[in-house]
Amino acid sequence: MKQSEVLGTDLKMFRKTFYPWFFFYRIARLSFVIFLPTLFLILFIYRSSYKEGLVSQITTQIEENLHNTQLTLKTINMSWERWCEQLPDTPETRYTLVNRNGKIICDTKSHKKHLQLEDREEVDGAFEHGFSSQVRFSDIFNAPSVFAGLKTSEDMVVRKVVPITSLKDDLSRFDRVLFLRIVPFAVLSYFLFLYLFYRATQPLGSILSKVESFKIDLPFKKNLKLLYKKNEWARIEEALNEADQKLKVQVIQAKTENEKMTAILESIYDDIIAIDTFESILFYNTNFKNNFIRTRNDQELIPKIWHTFEDEGILNAFRSVLKDGKKISLKGINFPSSNHPERFFDLNITSLKGADEKINGALGVFYDVTELKRTEKMRVDFVANVSHEIRTPLTSVKGYTQILDSHKDKIDVGLHLFLDKIISNTERMISLFNDLLNLSVIESKDMVKFEGLDLLEMVESISDNIKTNYPDKHLQIEHHIDLQKIYGDHRLIEQVLTNLMDNACKYSGSKVVVQVSSFEKNNKAHIIVADKGKGISKEHALRIFERFYRVDSSRETSRGAGLGLSIVKHIIHKHGGRIWVESEEHEGSSFIIELPLEQVL
Repeated sequence: MKQSEVLGTDLKMFRKTFYPWFFFYRIARLSFVIFLPTLFLILFIYRSSYKEGLVSQITTQIEENLHNTQLTLKTINMSWERWCEQLPDTPETRYTLVNRNGKIICDTKSHKKHLQLEDREEVDGAFEHGFSSQVRFSDIFNAPSVFAGLKTSEDMVVRKVVPITSLKDDLSRFDRVLFLRIVPFAVLSYFLFLYLFYRATQPLGSILSKVESFKIDLPFKKNLKLLYKKNEWARIEEALNEADQKLKVQVIQAKTENEKMTAILESIYDDIIAIDTFESILFYNTNFKNNFIRTRNDQELIPKIWHTFEDEGILNAFRSVLKDGKKISLKGINFPSSNHPERFFDLNITSLKGADEKINGALGVFYDVTELKRTEKMRVDFVANVSHEIRTPLTSVKGYTQILDSHKDKIDVGLHLFLDKIISNTERMISLFNDLLNLSVIESKDMVKFEGLDLLEMVESISDNIKTNYPDKHLQIEHHIDLQKIYGDHRLIEQVLTNLMDNACKYSGSKVVVQVSSFEKNNKAHIIVADKGKGISKEHALRIFERFYRVDSSRETSRGAGLGLSIVKHIIHKHGGRIWVESEEHEGSSFIIELPLEQVL
């Protein structure tokens, strides 16, 4: 491995395990500087309290001893002077009787009387309060001692001095306890604090790693300066300043782009709305607001799309796009308003995806087709009226010719041919206008009534009907229905199959073989109607679904007007599918229908 690659790998590992050690060391030093004096101060206070407790205990014992002695002397009716003179000289205790003037009346450590007592703070305190004590160095015992005085009368105080040589031993034992127990516990607490601080500041490592990535965009001098500072917070501050500058630039750019996008949206004539994955409205243009948001309150508060639309079909279409991401189109949706009792829109909904191809929302574009709807309605009404007006006289003509046909024996034989042509052409004209009217109705149909259909049952029913229409032909209709259930409008799908199967019988000669099959492929339903007839050349196959287009002379002599396959194509398109033909001359034709497996919105 190359040296540069090793260095790059080490750098990546360093960034993954990055930690603010400089900050940690500063906190450790600062806490140690604070912790050590605090520890010693606490120990000193604790030791002093312990020492004062021992002295207080000794003083209390002395006071109780002097009070007991006073009670005993009263009981046995003995004076303090006599009691003091009888006391032996012991190395642990010194008793002294002192009068108010500070003169010694009796002292167990000295036989001199009427001497002036120099240090007598406890004596003065006893005369004033009844009892007083003090700790100071004793020259007699050559050790710190407790000096305690008890007032025995208005003119005398008994003083007891006890050396506290045992206090030194007790304090030594106490110091050993502190060193062996409290000090190790304090040291462990200090290291525990450092460990907890380390764990608590570990998340800063990810921040510093991000800062390290920001440093790549910083100037070289700034990077070098930050490196020598050995201060992670300075790095973070510099990186945040740099990020702040970039963010401001990006905000300005975003505002500019937003203004451009707003201008583009406002310049579009169609109505546009966008929602997020929570069905909250992100934005809409002015045309949408004017057409769909009717009140002032709606303009101010429209957090959800269902506040604007109540139609379940529209809401389900948006939800389907948010879920699957597939484009959905709705045709001829009616949105009445106060100004326009009838407003029709075509709606196209597409998904909004991010760079990661994740669906972030949906965009709906409403196309106003009101005028087209009105024109279409006028065309349908026109065709219906014309068809009705023309079919009425044609029906009359047909009726009269049928009457004449029933009395052929009274008509000259030379006129029979003309009578047959009149009847034939009348029926063709009636069929033509029926097909035109049917095609117009299908083209103007906005919604198809979808339901589950039993394809096998439908094919068998159509086969029985067709066989009765061609009694002179030898018909063989076969079916291979692998996909039995499809979705669609029963009447329209039946019309499609009837037209295709009837054409196969009509143009296949005297011996007819028709095969109907169905199967599922690529999540689509496929239906094939095939025959063994003359077939269709490629030249005609490209135009066979056009209106009034007929293939050959054999079809010109038939009753067909060339509208049947055009009607079939429009019906299949209304179902969201497609149809095409595969054929070779003299080898038969196959009409292939492709339909969605489920209902199309």
